[in-house]
Amino acid sequence: MHAWTDVAPLTHIRSHPATAVWNGKIYVFGGGGPRFASLNTVEVYDPRVDRWDAAAPMPTLRSGAVTAVIGGRIFVVGGGFRKDDGKFRFLPTTEIYDPASDTWAAGPDMLQPHDYPACAELDGAIYILGGHHPDATEGGPSEDPGFNFCERLAPGAGRWERLADMPTPRFAPMGVTWRGRVWAVGGCAYSPEAGGVRDFDRIEVYDPAGGAWTTPGFSMPWPAAAHGVARDGDTVYVIGGYSGPGIHARAVRFNADSGKARDLPSLGEPRAAMGTCIVDGRLYAIGGWRGDGRQVTNRVEALTLSGA
Repeated sequence: MHAWTDVAPLTHIRSHPATAVWNGKIYVFGGGGPRFASLNTVEVYDPRVDRWDAAAPMPTLRSGAVTAVIGGRIFVVGGGFRKDDGKFRFLPTTEIYDPASDTWAAGPDMLQPHDYPACAELDGAIYILGGHHPDATEGGPSEDPGFNFCERLAPGAGRWERLADMPTPRFAPMGVTWRGRVWAVGGCAYSPEAGGVRDFDRIEVYDPAGGAWTTPGFSMPWPAAAHGVARDGDTVYVIGGYSGPGIHARAVRFNADSGKARDLPSLGEPRAAMGTCIVDGRLYAIGGWRGDGRQVTNRVEALTLSGA
C-alpha cells in the first residue's frame, strides 16, 4: 500500500486556503499566515515539475474562502479576516480569476457573508452551504452556533439566490457533488448541550431538482471539521481535521452509495484546515494547521490512489 510522500512545500505557510484544480495544476488562494494574518497571495503548483509559482494576488485579503471552477475561470467566494481590533469580518465577496490571463474580475456579492462554508459546483452552478454565523465576529469559533443559510449562483446569473436552509447549522463543513446532488460533509458548531464546540459526523444532501434536504442513510467514519474531502468517481476521500480536542492524521475512503469505509495510510502528521484536491490520481493535503492545531505549515503531502 502506498504511503503519503512529501512534495515541494508552499512558498508561504498558510491555513484555511481556497484550493482549485485547473488544467492539471493546483491553485491555492489566500488563507491565514503567521499569527493568522489573512493573505491575498496566490500560488500555483505544477505536479509535472514539482514546483510552486506565484500568480496575481487576490484583490481581497481573506482566509476561509472556497472555490469553484466554471468555464475555465476560478470563482473565489466568501471567507473573512481578523481586523486590528481582534474581531472578525466575514465577507460576501466573489472574485473571479482567469488562469489564462492571470487577471482578476469582480463577481456578484452573495446574499449573506459566508466564512469557511461548504462549496460545490454542479451543472455550472455554485452552491454555498453554511459557514461561520455572521454574528459570531467577537467570540470566535468557540461561541459560534454555525450558519444554515445556503445560496446558489446559477450559470449566467448576475445574482445569488437563496436555497432551503441546511438542516444542521455548521461551519467548516466540506462540499462534494454526486449523482446530481450536493453533499455537506461534517463541520462543527457551538453546542450549549455539549458545553463547547461539537464536531459532526453528519452528512446532509441537497437535491436541486426538488429543493429539499435528505440524508444518505450513513454518516462520516468519524466526527470532523476543517477536514479535507475530495471525490473521485463513487469514492469520497476524507483526511485529517478536528475531532474532539485535537487534530488527527487519519485518512479514509468510503463508497458514496453504500457508505462502506476503508482506512487509508495516515498523513505524515496530524493536519486540519488544509487544502485538499485530486490531480492525476494523487490526493493532496496542502498547508493547514499541524501539531496542536495552531501551528501553521507549508507542508504538502501526496498519496497515490491506485493501490491505496
